[in-house]
Amino acid sequence: MMFSLDGPAPFGLLFAVLAAVVLIAAWVILAASRFVQGGVVERPERVPQLYGYTACLIAPFWALTAILGLVEYGLTLAEPAYQRDNEYGLEPAVTSFEAFRITYDRARRFNTPDSRDAQLDSVPEAELRRRYETYRADRVRLAQVRARQDLVTHSVSLAIAAALFAFHWRWVRRRETAPAT
Repeated sequence: MMFSLDGPAPFGLLFAVLAAVVLIAAWVILAASRFVQGGVVERPERVPQLYGYTACLIAPFWALTAILGLVEYGLTLAEPAYQRDNEYGLEPAVTSFEAFRITYDRARRFNTPDSRDAQLDSVPEAELRRRYETYRADRVRLAQVRARQDLVTHSVSLAIAAALFAFHWRWVRRRETAPAT
């Protein structure tokens, strides 16, 4: 996923932390300003308003990341052999037999404990094709299972984000239109 917090994605953990700090600082400055409805933040009616608007600000970003995940895992279900789990080339490719053949020895070299002393045996083509079919079926099945799990997770996440936004938006609007007591 493009906004992954755990991998070498363009927007990694460092970017997420930096963005969170900047957003929190901007929100604190906005909350402390006297320009927001002409009052100070210490007024008790402002705290629920800021809470409600903060929840309404976070929910669309949450929904956006859920939608991006739905698209990514939907595409993975459409073509599971092309899933990007093989980032560093440590596993053989399964997109075609030719790609598997090219990457098979390299993957075995990297996966052996002492790759300098490893003697790689030559494997007959029939055995190599059998290994390819078995390995490909396993990788495709694993990609499908993971994609289905992630589709369900992101769908639930999208529903929660939408409910969070709708609830807080209505709640803030009701508080603003309610007569002051």
